[in-house]
Amino acid sequence: MSSIAYVTDSEMLEYHRLCRNRTILFWRLTNKNKFSDFRKGDLLFFFSRPNHGRKKGLVGYAHYDSIKRLSLNQMWKQYSEATGYETKERLAEAIRKAGKGEIPEVMHCLYLTDVVFFVSPVYPEQIDTLELPNKLESYTYLDRNDPSVTVKILKIAQRHGIDLWSADPKKNPDEIFKNDVVRHQIALISRKIGKEYGSEKEKSASHKLAKEKIQEKNWEMVIGSKTDCLYMDKNRIKVALALSYQTNDFELRIRDLLGKVTMYQYYIKKLHFERRVSFEVLMRDEIREVKEMVEEVSNG
Repeated sequence: MSSIAYVTDSEMLEYHRLCRNRTILFWRLTNKNKFSDFRKGDLLFFFSRPNHGRKKGLVGYAHYDSIKRLSLNQMWKQYSEATGYETKERLAEAIRKAGKGEIPEVMHCLYLTDVVFFVSPVYPEQIDTLELPNKLESYTYLDRNDPSVTVKILKIAQRHGIDLWSADPKKNPDEIFKNDVVRHQIALISRKIGKEYGSEKEKSASHKLAKEKIQEKNWEMVIGSKTDCLYMDKNRIKVALALSYQTNDFELRIRDLLGKVTMYQYYIKKLHFERRVSFEVLMRDEIREVKEMVEEVSNG
């Protein structure tokens, strides 16, 4: 689970907001440092000066999709205004300014999806465990020292509200935002519960069960986990937990599973989710009694 704060030009962001762009392309000069730990679905927060102010804050975010190597011509031909500029000439001017008069033949570009803007910025000093210098030049990871920083940022932004004016009516940013809050809160719970249990063979089998589950529509892996899966819609949150065992440790693995469900339940109740939460167990061969035990514990 990684989130980064990325120094972003305020005028470019305002252009994206006014155009209601839900996908955007950030170009980066090739001599800039590469991301070492950033995966598809991770959050890139825009660290910028809102309203031309002197103080930087986190004004929104997007989901990282991929890195693309593109020339200026390719960038404009494929993405045009999704680059944050209304003409190719203005894009070229911005690149020349950052590149000290030169335009590299190829640039590393970040393709971002599901953009969300905040009504009010979240400032670093609002979060006691976050150190984010105003003079940050490029980007920094947010969760390295405190894994809960992303959730803290999202919860403060939730109190301020999401900018719905800039929303694409086909894709509600409020729903995207609420799912991101849940996604990262569940990931923190998974992290608190701790390491996987069982032998290496059992772990490997559990990983395979989870990978198969996320092939189903709207299922995804809990961030940071290899065995727990997550499903969300407007009314429900479902957590699926993989169970693998050997004949001689079946009862032990069941106790581990039920303990995990109980801990999930304990932490989830503290969060007061608006949606109903349920659990299911992933097994190679379904055992009705195990399924009933999980349902009983989760309903209790």
